[in-house]
Amino acid sequence: MDLQGFFARLLKSLKKTGKKIRRFFKRYTRLLVRHTKAGDYSVLIYTITVLVVFVLIISLIVNIFKPDKKEKKDKVVNTATRTDASTELKDPNSELRAECQAIYDKNKSLLMLVNTKTGLPEDYEFEQHVLNSGAIIDEQAYIDLYRMLKACNDAGYHYSIISAYRDKDTQQGIIDRSVQEFMDKGLSQEEAYKKTLETVQEVGHSEHETGLALDITEEGIYSLSEDLESNETMKWFIDNCTAYGFIVRYPKDKADITGISYEPWHFRYVGAEAAEFMTKNNLTLEEFHSLLGN
Repeated sequence: MDLQGFFARLLKSLKKTGKKIRRFFKRYTRLLVRHTKAGDYSVLIYTITVLVVFVLIISLIVNIFKPDKKEKKDKVVNTATRTDASTELKDPNSELRAECQAIYDKNKSLLMLVNTKTGLPEDYEFEQHVLNSGAIIDEQAYIDLYRMLKACNDAGYHYSIISAYRDKDTQQGIIDRSVQEFMDKGLSQEEAYKKTLETVQEVGHSEHETGLALDITEEGIYSLSEDLESNETMKWFIDNCTAYGFIVRYPKDKADITGISYEPWHFRYVGAEAAEFMTKNNLTLEEFHSLLGN
């Protein structure tokens, strides 16, 4: 069969048909206009009637082939089921991750992660604020720290800031003294160093070098131990620090995540929104960054 010839004849036939249709509508349009101008509306009425009948026929055909409501409902249910199934395959923490990312994007400088694995940049600097005690903190934390300490006094408690910002030399001095103390108790230097790192970070890896961390105890108490959690002043700080943008940086039962044993005296400023989010979801700063994918 000559397909090329067939399509050529078909195309020619369609063109002829098209011309005939155009001529018909032109003649019909002229007829309609002529009768209408002469005041004869019979052709116009006839045209409208034909159009209405045509629309009704099309609607009838559509309704005949249209699925009934039950079938449509079943399709909706099936679609919903498929949607639910696909949702189950999605990350169950997607909303939590999105909220976490939004908080982080607003306050990256306050939410930096500093720990055993992640150190501070070599050129790290911050705007320093010197407290009346001589302790130094990041200016970004000052207002909320002032509000928290004032609220503590107003509640009838009294505090001491044991440690705030430390430079590298100070941090190294703390490590050296701790190692020596353990060695004096009979541990080898290697054992003493390992024991020290349970509570003290290496230089460049300490939160105190950020200017955003403070060690706070009841006034007159300078010995740091887990027993401080039962102290009334410390209970106040632990229960209320979140409202002022602080978190207990090394909480109980999270040492396997933070790498540091429980420190009820160590508070880290992360900002009010982040502190509330982390406390509500029981997150350490490491877990916060894990949600970010860091």
